[in-house]
Amino acid sequence: MTVRETGMPRFFELARWMIEVERPAAAEFLPAEERETFERYYASLPRPGEEAAIRRYLHVLGRSEAGWTARWIAAFAARTGRAPRVMDAGSGFGTFAMWFAAAGAEVVGADLRPDRLSAADRRLEYFARRNARTLAVQNLRADLTAEWPGRFDLVWVYNALSHIEPLERFLEQVHDHLNPGGVLVVGDLNGAHAGQRARLDRLRQEVHSEYVAPDGRRHAYAVERPFPPDELRALAERARLRVVHHQLYWPGGSRLPDPLYRTLLEPLERQWRLGSRFARRQLFAATPGG
Repeated sequence: MTVRETGMPRFFELARWMIEVERPAAAEFLPAEERETFERYYASLPRPGEEAAIRRYLHVLGRSEAGWTARWIAAFAARTGRAPRVMDAGSGFGTFAMWFAAAGAEVVGADLRPDRLSAADRRLEYFARRNARTLAVQNLRADLTAEWPGRFDLVWVYNALSHIEPLERFLEQVHDHLNPGGVLVVGDLNGAHAGQRARLDRLRQEVHSEYVAPDGRRHAYAVERPFPPDELRALAERARLRVVHHQLYWPGGSRLPDPLYRTLLEPLERQWRLGSRFARRQLFAATPGG
């Protein structure tokens, strides 16, 4: 599928708008404490006016886990004539929820942290003011190892699977709340990469911890527990999820011209065992029925 065929322009337009308009104006709509964390989290984004860097960023984004998911959303909407219902599990500041809404989804962003959800709501309000239209996103404070707000066509988990505890319960909920033909999409670190594991081991003192919210609510929490590809597949199979796509991102792949990447490298990346030692990230998709 090409970007033009799947209605992806709004996905990329919003990504560019966040760089050129939203981030420079963050002081207008985010309180100081939320803005400081937001700026730190997105410090690696290109700056407004750095056109070459912005183009590279958008190019890489299109090949990323988020790009794959946005194409799935746009293709679903084109095929069925309706917006897919998407759960952004561990939605944080709400960037992916906004992107996926722009691609054609109705999104529920769920997170444990009220400060992140507050910032996400403020971003939606600012977008609506500046663009005279709204994005179909609802942000909820929710523990997705417990109750879920309905059923979904896609569940998105980006850099969050390694924090969810107990993970088995979350995956059971995914299985039970996906519509027929729906998918769980995971974008996360490749836990088989020795350098990644060594870095995380230096940063943490324990894997199993607890998050205490400002209002005193307590939640079990895992600290950067990345999964090697074979372990991730085994977890999905135990939750009765059938793997439909598994891709490891090889170093340097984002720099290849599109024809070379699509015909040569991407098919190799989908042979997930080949890159398990040196790929730094992985894209994983599964559907109920395994």
